[in-house]
Amino acid sequence: MRLIITKISILSILLSVLSILGQAQKPIDLPEVDSINKMLCTISTTKSDVKKDELNIYLIGYFRKFLENDISWSAKYDSVNYLSVLKSDDNKLRVFTWNLNYQDGSFKYFGFLQYKDNNNDYVFFLDDKKQSEEGFERRYLTNTEWYGALYYEIITTKWNSRTFYTLIGWDGADFLINRKVVEVLTFDRRAMPSFGSKSFKLEKTATGRLIFEYADRATMLLRYNDKQKMIVLDHLSPPEHKYKGLYQYYGPDFSYDAFVFRAGRWYLISDVDPEKAINYKRDNHINTLKRKGASGDF
Repeated sequence: MRLIITKISILSILLSVLSILGQAQKPIDLPEVDSINKMLCTISTTKSDVKKDELNIYLIGYFRKFLENDISWSAKYDSVNYLSVLKSDDNKLRVFTWNLNYQDGSFKYFGFLQYKDNNNDYVFFLDDKKQSEEGFERRYLTNTEWYGALYYEIITTKWNSRTFYTLIGWDGADFLINRKVVEVLTFDRRAMPSFGSKSFKLEKTATGRLIFEYADRATMLLRYNDKQKMIVLDHLSPPEHKYKGLYQYYGPDFSYDAFVFRAGRWYLISDVDPEKAINYKRDNHINTLKRKGASGDF
């Protein structure tokens, strides 16, 4: 009789634990997330650039402390404005990005990587260095020297036991130009993040980051077409040859290019059939980002 009671007790405990774990996997509302939303909304409506920076410093510290808490993995961010939250297909990575829009029309970007590896959790702050006035060209390969962007899409691919997280983002640049950015994020054996590996093959050359510049008034299609398993993009060109190289005049020319993933790299395909290129499923996450006021150019 004692043996039966013991087994029943153990079974009850196991069922309780499984129930708790099942609940933990569902996104939940947390007061810290509401606080983050309020801070971002306050920053958005603040006119002074100096005040924005001050408020953002406090937000960064508060956000980091929250993400270092295990409960943050269960948080629901649907109600947070001006914040992009992306989750990888393997559930190991979450990418948080937001930006500050300054009075001169420029932007600066901020973010965090939240990563799980071998039962360990890591949090990395993303520090945008594009506005640095130092006299050398940065390669933007680490989270501490990051090519800042508001990421709106993440693609998870694998090759030879390596996982590649391809990130697609938007950069408001200034009053004249918008940019779109595509790059690959990987993690080494120490779980350290690395950006900008030469993963994009353009004919005979390879590059680590794709940057497209075009007119501020234009809209560029740059999306992952899951149905065709390719990154689809508008081909950009100036209206006349005399404007070549002046990207404030560039816009879509109604033709499409694409990148397909093979053997650990993305390979360029030019002049993709329009019917094939734009036949992609609308992503509710993209529409949510537009509604939250992050940017309309996704």
